[in-house]
Amino acid sequence: MRIIVNAISANTGGIVTYTSNLIEYVSSSDIETIVYVPEWFDRSQFGDLDVEVISVKTKFFGPVHRFLWEQFVWRRIIKNSGADVVFSSANYGVLFPHVPQVLLVQGEIYLNPVYRERVLPNLSWRERVSAFLRRNLMLVSARHSRAVIFPSQVALDSALDYDSRLAENASVNHLGVNPRFKKTDATRRWCEDDTIRLLYVSVYYPHKDPCTLADATLHLNESGTSVATRITMEAHDFEAWDTAKHELEHLSDPKFSAYLKMGRIDHEELSNALADYDAFVFPSMAETFGFPMVEAMQAGIPLIVSDIPVHREICGDAALYFNLADSDDLAARVLELHGDAALRTRIVNAGKRRAEDMYTWPNHVEGLLSVCRQTIDRDKFLILINALHARSGGGVTYLRNMLPLLAQDDQLDVHVCLHEDQRDILPSTLPDVHYHFQKYTRGFWRVLMREQVDIPLLARHLGANATFSPANYGPFLTRNHFVLVRNAISVGFVERRPIKLAYWMLLYLATLTSLLTSKRAIAVSEYAKRGIEGAYWKLSTTPLIVVPHGVDEYFLDPHENTSRELFLLAVSDIYVQKNFLGLLRAIIELRRQFPEIRLKIAGRPVDLEYFEVLKRLIAEADLSSNVEFLGHVETDELRELYRTCGVFVFPSTVETFGNPLVEAMACGAPIASSNSAAMPEVLGDAAEFFDPNDVDDMCATISGLISDQDQRERLSAAARDRAARYSWQETKRQTLEVIMGKTG
Repeated sequence: MRIIVNAISANTGGIVTYTSNLIEYVSSSDIETIVYVPEWFDRSQFGDLDVEVISVKTKFFGPVHRFLWEQFVWRRIIKNSGADVVFSSANYGVLFPHVPQVLLVQGEIYLNPVYRERVLPNLSWRERVSAFLRRNLMLVSARHSRAVIFPSQVALDSALDYDSRLAENASVNHLGVNPRFKKTDATRRWCEDDTIRLLYVSVYYPHKDPCTLADATLHLNESGTSVATRITMEAHDFEAWDTAKHELEHLSDPKFSAYLKMGRIDHEELSNALADYDAFVFPSMAETFGFPMVEAMQAGIPLIVSDIPVHREICGDAALYFNLADSDDLAARVLELHGDAALRTRIVNAGKRRAEDMYTWPNHVEGLLSVCRQTIDRDKFLILINALHARSGGGVTYLRNMLPLLAQDDQLDVHVCLHEDQRDILPSTLPDVHYHFQKYTRGFWRVLMREQVDIPLLARHLGANATFSPANYGPFLTRNHFVLVRNAISVGFVERRPIKLAYWMLLYLATLTSLLTSKRAIAVSEYAKRGIEGAYWKLSTTPLIVVPHGVDEYFLDPHENTSRELFLLAVSDIYVQKNFLGLLRAIIELRRQFPEIRLKIAGRPVDLEYFEVLKRLIAEADLSSNVEFLGHVETDELRELYRTCGVFVFPSTVETFGNPLVEAMACGAPIASSNSAAMPEVLGDAAEFFDPNDVDDMCATISGLISDQDQRERLSAAARDRAARYSWQETKRQTLEVIMGKTG
């Protein structure tokens, strides 16, 4: 692949850093790259790298001049370069380019609604005209690009406010921490010289709001708290703006001189400089990303930032937030941080995790290069995955395992549609996946209705070869639609509550409609297939193919664990069909034989009404010392529970597969399971079975395993052997055979 890069806007700030880092990264790849930079860009540092860096000697007199230059001169350069794709990190691009164009919008703050409301009205008429031109030149460039990348969801949403059609080819790819940013072991003890030292790293723009930080600093000192603040802006930064004079005059007031220092910190020295400060403050009124914040996170410096949507997206729980342009509230947050060491530690730890998990430079560039490859590789099979219904349980487990595998498949171009509130539930930053986030207030009916419109439109705009809904139902009018039948319709026969019955009736009808309109359907077990065929009296002629789920290799444990404890473990989110009420009644009986018996239940109380019934029974039977609800547990803790439990109990009455069963088998847990639904099919000879509706039978089976160590060891070995049959790689292979038309 040969890429030509338009970096002619690399004049100051983050775009210079970005361009330098990009040049260094691609130089070590097998991608042939040509980068065009402004004349004053320092090319000497790249002389030994396998990247051609070319200076543009033209001096641009504004955005229109540059845009016109791109339409004529830059177009000719692209045509003569022999490039396969053009990447523009400069917000603007060529209209009707000769080759696919990928546009990165990382500096166009003029789209931001807060900027429009709080900053733009205070600018001069020339600056407002410039903002108008920049905004619209970016939008028209985006419409003519094969793909548009935004560094944050907030930036993308701001663009969609102007042109909703950008959703067709736009995606979010968070920027990464500068790879030149060196971690330092040096740390400053909080307020070690009896002065709180604050740092704000930024060049000046009208939305950066340095005066709020200066005023907060003065307020704190006047009220008896010693604070020294460094703002990395210089006087000449302000001179480029017609309306910045009053801010510079304010910051130059002698009343700040003892507490406020202005002046640039060389970016190469920033990692060391951060270690000299207690907290990092970012009072900006609008941003598209905010590079310095993630660098402060990685450096382990607590953050105090203005409360705007993009800061919430980037920082999450790794910052304290203050009201926009409110110096008193900012001062209060500084004092809050000053008085709470535990809070400082929590913010620092959260920031380090967030920087390492979400904001790595390789992750960003590989995502960018993946988009470039996909724009020129039209031979790939484009699959749109409708993930809107994956909120808990098996649906989340399925996508957490399948999405990374699908992303790694060279024959696929993977697009995923999900709601914005699923970011922390599902893998939402995979570099080889395009994400399309839905932004509206979630509700069962709203999602159901919106997906009937949004998914078909998105599939059509993308030219998707197939749309896959890993839920019982999906959009009814999408071409080449495939569904995964995951939920058992027969749960409706267990329910007695009117609202729940109505839900299952709706699920029944939605599943039938999806089956009637789908090209093929996947069942997770033979039991699920028989259930669907029986429930619909074979009304649907859609081929129904069985593809079992897999098990995460993380759970596979080839070694026998001899240190098991004699506690019972049950794993499932809490629903009525999981039959925890029957299990608790069995515990009441078993306690007579085993007074110290313990049951641990790992899973979220999704059905709160049913959960209250369980808690009432525990209170009435005085089971509080015998039964423990663990709630949701992370993967590491869950594996340890599987590996150390004496008996894994699965009392469910209705189940199409049962992911916890294969996880427990992989960890060698002795299993006592319900003999209904898909459980015998999944477990084979790796479990002792009981009638889930017969408490006495459940008690006898569990009691027998507790009392018979030899049988537990036999089941443990059998479980590990059977778990080897289940593989997510095999699930992916069989699923693609169904979707790509190689089977069925």
